[in-house]
Amino acid sequence: MGGPSIYDLLAQQDVSDLTVANLNKAAENTAIASRNVEFWSGIITVARALQESRTYAHGLVIPELGAVLGNELADGANETFTPTGTEIWRVQAIDLNGCAGALKDSDGNMCLLTGPSVENPKNSFPIYLSASMSIFFLNSTGSPATPKFAYHKVSL
Repeated sequence: MGGPSIYDLLAQQDVSDLTVANLNKAAENTAIASRNVEFWSGIITVARALQESRTYAHGLVIPELGAVLGNELADGANETFTPTGTEIWRVQAIDLNGCAGALKDSDGNMCLLTGPSVENPKNSFPIYLSASMSIFFLNSTGSPATPKFAYHKVSL
């Protein structure tokens, strides 16, 4: 191959910030040709290393990286929880505690988590949160309330 290697293209990236989208961007202008086998081999190696270092096999949760998050909200207050970087969280349970809850994308669009979908979790789970998908709580109960959710990380 006459062009740069995948390592040259990603040399300025910290591994903690590297995403599959970065790999796709680096590879988007290459052709499937024998001259590019070494380049594609590098992409596969980097992708595999990222997968192995950030996830458990078969998408299992990372057992030591689970938590319950929630804070007391005053009436009229809201809070959004968003994983940082490339983390992906699998929501295991949600306790709205009288508040409204929603999934919120990075453009601010929301999908409510109320009624049967939350009361009967098998209708709405699993829910995955990422840098582009958050969980949002709004308290309009007339008094302080503490909505919360339990999650496990499935990717770092």
